[in-house]
Amino acid sequence: LQTAVTMQAGTSAIFTANVANDSSNSGVKWSVSCPATPCGTVAPAATPSGMATTYTAPASVPSGDATITITATSVADSTKSGSAVVIPVGNIPGYQVGVDFHAFDSNIDQTGFIGRYNQPQVRQMVRTWLQQMADRGVSIISTGLWVENDAGGQSNVGLYFPPTDQEMANLRAYVQDVASIVSATGNRLVVNFCFGWLGPSDYTIGTPTTTLGSLNLSPAQYIANVQATGDMVLAAVAGITRPDGVNVIDTVYFMGEANLPDYTTPPGPITASGWFLVTNYPHFVAEASKLGIRPAVYFGSGCDQGDVMDDYWVDLFPILDGHRSMGSVYRGVKFFLDNGLPLPPGRLDFSCFLQPTGDSYEQLLQRVLDDADAVLPSLGAPNVYGFPEAYYMVDPTVRLQVGQAYATQAALNSRVQRVSIWSWPGGGGSGQNGPYPFTMEDFLPPPGSQ
Repeated sequence: LQTAVTMQAGTSAIFTANVANDSSNSGVKWSVSCPATPCGTVAPAATPSGMATTYTAPASVPSGDATITITATSVADSTKSGSAVVIPVGNIPGYQVGVDFHAFDSNIDQTGFIGRYNQPQVRQMVRTWLQQMADRGVSIISTGLWVENDAGGQSNVGLYFPPTDQEMANLRAYVQDVASIVSATGNRLVVNFCFGWLGPSDYTIGTPTTTLGSLNLSPAQYIANVQATGDMVLAAVAGITRPDGVNVIDTVYFMGEANLPDYTTPPGPITASGWFLVTNYPHFVAEASKLGIRPAVYFGSGCDQGDVMDDYWVDLFPILDGHRSMGSVYRGVKFFLDNGLPLPPGRLDFSCFLQPTGDSYEQLLQRVLDDADAVLPSLGAPNVYGFPEAYYMVDPTVRLQVGQAYATQAALNSRVQRVSIWSWPGGGGSGQNGPYPFTMEDFLPPPGSQ
């Protein structure tokens, strides 16, 4: 049985139970229990081992901790049973939750999986986690692609610069597996990728007029490697659709937290990251667009209370006066505009690790969104937002507050389209790491939300 499944009121889900050592093939009896009635119905009430039954949730379901338990009990041996928990949630059209997923735990070098996805046991483990995350209501899988390897050796999480054929085969197999996942309630996944340029691909090592990266590549060779890396990744993941016909690749971010905080006047670029974007991003956009993949970057915002609630902030850009939380985002978007770089289509994404010191998480997020609406449309950016990085707090009480801040804002205004939690390291703050498959219902709307 699935361990936990999120469900909306009045919907149905398929459950299957397998019984070992049942020579008579007597199968199982199904039952439903919950702290508050009605609990819903299951039909048929008995099935052979390995055969499915359908559970239908009641038209209205309780909120809070009133979860529903589906139990399959062996007919041959009534002391043997298995249970799954049904977690009531609501629904907000257009709002999705996601998880950062590129390793099994916080030791990324030992548990990253892209570099060794051709190992059957690794691939099976990843598929298991994907299934459980889909069951818990996750819709988006965000996988980092760290371009950090050279001839000296390969970590499990990093790619060579440019990647190997085996790495690209691994990546395609992973995307195909994401495409095949479906939860008991019919929930399916999409996948985002984000490049991390480290080691031999690190544009902050050296200068564009000397050498670049830890291997001291010539600028021409460095640029060729960057563009080859992007082209190979795009080609490896293109054209993969889910069984329902939806393209499983949602977005590929060329850069995460693309901040240019010292950018003040055009035309730029005035930083290493600025040069990197101007030199390489147009090529990436062109190639991704040819393949029907959404190219993007995401920015980083100031989401601690000192920034967010600073009504007296005065900025070099007057439009930012009193809107300090958007300082880095505004500068990043303005850099794109001033340098003729295309903004990501349809939605603007920025990380937001909310850090209150008195106000609530919901108050901080409301202000961040209002700041974004006040300054970003002046640059032609859409007032539609996604949060590709957010805290997953270890304390369940605090985690629920964080998660419901995003869900509440999504319910109040369609400008919030998605939130994806940063898993590890430091997914809940310095030294705080939570386990898979994550309690994602904390980020979903409460029962009855439509």
